[in-house]
Amino acid sequence: MSGLSPSAVVRSQARKTLKGNYVAAVASFVILLLPIFIIEGLVSVIDGLLSLITQDPNMLGVLEIVTLTPITILLVVLFSPLFNGFVRLFYEASFTREFNMSNLFYYFGSGKYHRALHLNLSLAIRLMFPAVLFFLPLFAYYIFCFAYMDSFVGTMLYKDFEFILTIMSSILLIIYSLKYFLVLTMFCNDDSIEARDLFRMSKEIMRDQKGSATKLFFSFTPWMLLCLLILPALYVVPYMTQSLCIGAKWMTMKGK
Repeated sequence: MSGLSPSAVVRSQARKTLKGNYVAAVASFVILLLPIFIIEGLVSVIDGLLSLITQDPNMLGVLEIVTLTPITILLVVLFSPLFNGFVRLFYEASFTREFNMSNLFYYFGSGKYHRALHLNLSLAIRLMFPAVLFFLPLFAYYIFCFAYMDSFVGTMLYKDFEFILTIMSSILLIIYSLKYFLVLTMFCNDDSIEARDLFRMSKEIMRDQKGSATKLFFSFTPWMLLCLLILPALYVVPYMTQSLCIGAKWMTMKGK
């Protein structure tokens, strides 16, 4: 593999790790998606109840925003330690090449749930302002179009500009957030480390390796585009997750 790029080597190692483990990898991804279906079902029930309260479209819209938004955010936060377990499952496999499905629910154990929850909230808070900043052009585009170009809204050109701005904003946010690339995997190594120390350690290690992480992440661009067809995600997400975890393993070792 001496002629391969570092990202190609990592992807090759990921394929070897997943060989014979794809059923478990796909099953873990499906389990990770279950809370989304639960949330959608609950939101649909609440939405139906709200429609019984009022038939006024404007009032119903307000009630949906006021009621469903905080409920959705709360449920996403409460289920988020499952994602930590998902990362732990693949990160452990990067060392052992074995999938222990109990890792999915590792952070729902006593004393671990609140630490995972605290870490996830801390990460979300740190990314909140940059996300608003990077997506500001998209928000401004919406406001301008709806205020002054109402006839333009919904046209193909409108959607093209919307797509371009969304992609550009997402890329900037991803590049920015890569300084926290190692936070979740280092938490897998030692969940007793304080969140602020994990962020500091990740920033220090990634200072010289952010370029490598960027190349590794965006080397999956064609694969991510395949996910627009939905079904390929069952292959792409485990493959990408395993590759990123292996990359995180090597970057952490190099940084230390």
